[in-house]
Amino acid sequence: MKKLIFTLCTFAFVSGFSQTAKDLFGASDVEVTYLGIDYSHVKLVGEFAQIGGAGDKGLGEIKNTYFPSWNNVVLSEPEKYDLAGMLRKEHVTYDPEMIMKKNDETPIEELEAYQAPFYKKEDIQKFVNEYNTEGKKGIGILFLAECLNKNKEEAYFHFVAFNMETKEVLVQERLMGEPGGFGLRNYWVRPIYNIIRDIEKKQYKIWKSKY
Repeated sequence: MKKLIFTLCTFAFVSGFSQTAKDLFGASDVEVTYLGIDYSHVKLVGEFAQIGGAGDKGLGEIKNTYFPSWNNVVLSEPEKYDLAGMLRKEHVTYDPEMIMKKNDETPIEELEAYQAPFYKKEDIQKFVNEYNTEGKKGIGILFLAECLNKNKEEAYFHFVAFNMETKEVLVQERLMGEPGGFGLRNYWVRPIYNIIRDIEKKQYKIWKSKY
């Protein structure tokens, strides 16, 4: 009996921690949770605040007003920003609190830059290691902002999927989205919409084969 109990416990432990990328792209009962858009490592290039009559926005306002606003657009319009459809899933859970808190702690003095930092896989893993995922299970997905470049009118984000119990990054892909629309909020959230559509229409099939 003791041997049987040990075997069952071992199976439960392994199954709870063994999520892979295949669970994201295939039929699986592993829960997928959307965590939000992480702006805590983003670099802002050019006079990108001067768009569509937005006026001159200081870095403090970008962080305190627009980081939450850009996240809230995705959260409040799930039919337009269709994350479940993007991943061919019946349901995706939303839990943005941890990422919102992470964005709120972003040092303002580190936001501006002259060029994109071009984060590598090891950088993304380091960022994910900083997340507080205590008590969370399944696969967490998010968009990690790398660069909003007004000079080139482009934005780079990393789509990240990771095991929330071990923090192992399962999928990490760098994508570019074109900004657009009137006003600062709409202009810089458009890249996320374009990236979601790109994943749904093109990247999903490529990644499913790759992973």
